[in-house]
Amino acid sequence: MKSTWNLVGMTLWVLVLVALVWMVHDMRVRRIHLIVTEHHSFSWRNFTISTVELVVWLLFFGGMSYTTFFQNVNQLGSRVSETTRYEPLVITTGTGSGSAYYVVVHNSDGKKPVQQYTYLTEGEKYQVNSTDATVAAGKKAINLPASAYQWDEKKVKKYDQRHQKAWVGVIETTYKKSFVNGIGLHAGRLANRFTLIRIPDHSFMLKE
Repeated sequence: MKSTWNLVGMTLWVLVLVALVWMVHDMRVRRIHLIVTEHHSFSWRNFTISTVELVVWLLFFGGMSYTTFFQNVNQLGSRVSETTRYEPLVITTGTGSGSAYYVVVHNSDGKKPVQQYTYLTEGEKYQVNSTDATVAAGKKAINLPASAYQWDEKKVKKYDQRHQKAWVGVIETTYKKSFVNGIGLHAGRLANRFTLIRIPDHSFMLKE
């Protein structure tokens, strides 16, 4: 568990389940009582009480579901923090052909094909998907997909000059450790990761 604030969310989800069990039990008890005392299985008063209980529970359940599963990270503002790291790429020489490349691109099959990028940094090998990564080649270091994120322009220019346009930038968005984020079980957890793979031109990309 990334933060003890997530215990708040766990407690609330337990309350959601307890409230559901209690509501079903209460509806059953009231119906039995109605049958025994008034010899009817339906009354408007009983129906109204059951409806109010159900609406309140659905609001509780809906609020917890939205907070836990459907929040848009881009709209959370100060509730999240961003960190960016930059690393130079390590070039790989292909066997036989003698060609050199920084990134290997693998195309998947299916109705919605996703590209997989494999690249090397000092002592590390990474694989990322095109759903949360992009390859920028040529003069512009920040292409259209990457422009949705905030990059340090000075560092981008610095790495372009120092590493001959061969580096990788990774932006990680993390939920802050707070009571509000704990409600959705997100406190301290990684919200999003985006990878920008910078290469001089497409000739340094190997397609499989």
